[in-house]
Amino acid sequence: MSDPVANTTNATNTTATNAAQQAAKQAADAQSTLNSDKTQFLTLLTAQLKNQDPLSPMDSTDFTNQLVQFSAVEQQININSNLSTLISLTQQGILSSAVSYVGKPIQADGSAAPLQNGALSASYTLSGKSQSTVITIADSTGNIVNSQVGSTQAGTYPITWDGKDANGNQLPDGAYTVNVTALGADNTPVTATTKVYGTVTSVTTDPTTNATTLNMGPVQVPMNKVVAVG
Repeated sequence: MSDPVANTTNATNTTATNAAQQAAKQAADAQSTLNSDKTQFLTLLTAQLKNQDPLSPMDSTDFTNQLVQFSAVEQQININSNLSTLISLTQQGILSSAVSYVGKPIQADGSAAPLQNGALSASYTLSGKSQSTVITIADSTGNIVNSQVGSTQAGTYPITWDGKDANGNQLPDGAYTVNVTALGADNTPVTATTKVYGTVTSVTTDPTTNATTLNMGPVQVPMNKVVAVG
């Protein structure tokens, strides 16, 4: 049986290494292009100096400015390279830290909740008193598989579901959506926010944005949405 922590650690190290290699390649390509352009410029400049009219020498201002610009671009490439390396190292640190979440229960802001081992847990908070509160749970296709009547008083309340539909059929583990609709006087909406609970099974990072997410099965939770661990 494979170790999910070890697998996630290996994936983390691979992602960080790939990011560092990509940053290094981009810096090397930019430096190579700059060196080629600079060599071509110096070759042309040398030819111009050899063939200039000694009675009417070239104005050195233009090519001096170009040399200064080449130097500035080279410095910018070096700065970008160093920043890329720093970002890669920081991302590796974030990923390594995120691995410690694997196997632990978390609480996060959001409405996407995992059904794990046949159970789903969440909570909702009403900002004020309502006349009716309805909780619905939908599957990945949008079909409502469970409906509950919620509290009408302001406050925070738990949501639990055993994973069974109206006919008593056990539904498969996976991603579900929790929605709370609360209506006050004259059917005016009452603000309801939800939090979801689950156990972290893996950690991933987006190679494009470098965003790290904790995964509760198929449910992805951005790090900044996690409000509690354990």
